[in-house]
Amino acid sequence: MRDCFAPLRLALTCMVMAASLGTAGHAAELNPAAVIYKTPDEFQWRDPTDQVATNQTILYGDPNKPGLYIYINKFRPNRFGNAHYHPNDRFITVIEGAGWRGTGPVVDPAHATRLPKGSFSIDHALKVHWDGTKDETGAYLIAGYGPATNIEVPKTAGAYAGGDPAALTLMTPDQIPWKDNGDNRVATLAGDPDKPGLYVQMLTWYKGNFSRPHFHSNDRFITVLSGTWWVGTGNRFDPANLTVPMKAGTFVTDLAKGVHWDGAKDEDTTILLIGEGPVITTQVEESK
Repeated sequence: MRDCFAPLRLALTCMVMAASLGTAGHAAELNPAAVIYKTPDEFQWRDPTDQVATNQTILYGDPNKPGLYIYINKFRPNRFGNAHYHPNDRFITVIEGAGWRGTGPVVDPAHATRLPKGSFSIDHALKVHWDGTKDETGAYLIAGYGPATNIEVPKTAGAYAGGDPAALTLMTPDQIPWKDNGDNRVATLAGDPDKPGLYVQMLTWYKGNFSRPHFHSNDRFITVLSGTWWVGTGNRFDPANLTVPMKAGTFVTDLAKGVHWDGAKDEDTTILLIGEGPVITTQVEESK
């Protein structure tokens, strides 16, 4: 007997498949007036072949000019620079591998302190220090106010005679001063977001938690250190359908007065946040 409903079932099946493909192919998009971002494969390295001992990519600003800058220096194993200092403080987070840091005019790797991934340090202005790598690669995310001049000091003959504890502030991951903040935990590493000047924070979003739509008075610069950070823009809060995943290493800019919201889905996510205070955060009315 002829199945007269077969053509109808076939048409319905095709419609369902087309709808499914359309849904699967849809990707959330961010409003570029609120949030912009670069994934690690979009970074422009000074040496695209990555064959040099020290490579660099500038993420924001210009370290050779006045104003805020943010960049990454990446080091091959077994290299140490000469003792030097900078005219302004520099704020450094180890984002890959490990770095070794020491102070004083004599470079002696045996007296360096190992800083693994997740460590934070401050190069204090006009204080002599040095750094490098041993058997691991290392990558530093460095922020500060330019110009970030690197001024080498004359090499000193003789054995290492001690360093200067005032030259560097060093924090290994177990020394980060975390404070629980409900849906997340926060560590203020430098400065104060409520006061003028540069500030640096780490923030861990606990899985399943998001901020609600809001905006900030100033630009804020975020690097995803671990996990996946999910970001949405606009005043409609819909984490399931309107967020874009930011994988570890992605550099994100929350633009001043741009409405956005963000958080973590199925894993805890840690971000590094750099900005200039004072910053005011304003919640917005959400669309229904």
